[in-house]
Amino acid sequence: MRRGPLGRILWALYLVLVMGFLLAPVAFVVFYSFNDASMFRLPVRAYSLRWYREFFASDQFQPALRATLMIAAVVVPFTLLVALPTAHLMARGKGQAWLGAALTAPVVVPGVVTGIAFLGLFTMLGIGDALTRLVIALSIFCLPFSLRALNASYAGLDRRPEEAARDLGATPLRAYLHVTLPQLKAGLLAGAIFAFVEATDNFSIAVFLADTRTKTLPIAAYEHIRDFDDPTVAAMATVLTLVALVLVLVLEKVIGLEKLIRHG
Repeated sequence: MRRGPLGRILWALYLVLVMGFLLAPVAFVVFYSFNDASMFRLPVRAYSLRWYREFFASDQFQPALRATLMIAAVVVPFTLLVALPTAHLMARGKGQAWLGAALTAPVVVPGVVTGIAFLGLFTMLGIGDALTRLVIALSIFCLPFSLRALNASYAGLDRRPEEAARDLGATPLRAYLHVTLPQLKAGLLAGAIFAFVEATDNFSIAVFLADTRTKTLPIAAYEHIRDFDDPTVAAMATVLTLVALVLVLVLEKVIGLEKLIRHG
């Protein structure tokens, strides 16, 4: 049914209101991060990069930033190494339904419950190193996100080049590495981006597994706003938002978010 002019106007107004409601907190955080004063008040007297300098020079945030990047540097490739053969099995093997349901469990279960469960498991196993615990737990948590991206790539995969390579004498492994795997580059990139984002901004699981020597950025931000009231955390959030925006733009350019949502 075609909408009249009034219907189109109301629909556009509704979309503007919804998007404004969703984006207003992000816009406020970005605006707040450039406020020169430590307390927010209107009108803003001056704008500066003071709190960005504070963030990058902070003895509290810099160790957390290094730990977060170190964890992500391990979680991303490990997650892809597990997700790639799993996606292949789900696309071409049997038992896709139960396997997909089992692997999405960490996403369905609340993060607090997952964090407590990991804490109990690692205590029982005697794993006391916080970095090891965070890498294992976040890898398991990030696996379903990377798997969805690879499932989207497998859904649109053209198997004819692989079959042609097999007919010409290539072994299954060689055909996969030289013909099929290059077609999965978009899914691998999307899976890496999802794993990186989830590994860097997770709080509900990491807060149970970190210690005083190994803290991630979300934990450091929580501790800072508990004791201080200044825009340093807003500056950190703006930086992370910019990184996430760049990654989403790359993802849209390479694979397309609509395709990922439709096939994932």
